[in-house]
Amino acid sequence: MKTIFLFIMVALMLCLLVAWFVFYVKGRRFALRNRLQKADAIVVFAGTRGNIKFLDSKISTAVRLYHQGWAPYLICSGKFSAKVDGTEKPKLIPLKELQAAAKNGRIQEKDIMNASKNWDVNLGAHYMRSKALAMGVPPEAILIEDESLHTRENAEYVLDLLKRYHLSHVILVTSPFHQLRTYLTFAKVFQPHGIEITNYYADTGEWHPATWFLSRKHRKLVNSEKERIKLYKAKGDLL
Repeated sequence: MKTIFLFIMVALMLCLLVAWFVFYVKGRRFALRNRLQKADAIVVFAGTRGNIKFLDSKISTAVRLYHQGWAPYLICSGKFSAKVDGTEKPKLIPLKELQAAAKNGRIQEKDIMNASKNWDVNLGAHYMRSKALAMGVPPEAILIEDESLHTRENAEYVLDLLKRYHLSHVILVTSPFHQLRTYLTFAKVFQPHGIEITNYYADTGEWHPATWFLSRKHRKLVNSEKERIKLYKAKGDLL
């Protein structure tokens, strides 16, 4: 009887280990990290998911890579982040500006009302720049792109900066679950220009490829990313 019990326990542990490994591999498909190599710029993206620590963690990861010498420039990209309770009074994007963006095809009509209540310019590229400066990055090493309203525009506006400064290799730093879609979007925009991309997901402390499946919220995030990747690939926005 004891032998049978031990066999069952070992079999159960092996099943759990296999299940964990399957989920871990799935998580790593989204949270991309390539072997680091010297690049021309580190690109970090706005976005809080309603938690300022989430954005600050992305900035901290990018600044750490800068101080380690992986690139001589830090590019802060994004016009806004979702507003966060407890921070300074948000500077929301005016409704007329959002309506014009929708008219020009930059955002969807259905997103206008939510954007007008939540998209905080005070937590965009300039916020990231101020944080990087406070962490010892010299002002001449920081470039900003403060117009993009979504990932495709991040890529297009960053491309303009790269051309202006004759840069050809970037390290992308964003949320772990967003890294795959960010890479596919940037690769689509950058490929015709021969710009090399190294992926390095940020240490946000919230979502991790080894544990994401334990949280219902994080499982929903992964499913949402999968659907967005399918949608954007069908539109031709991804590599």
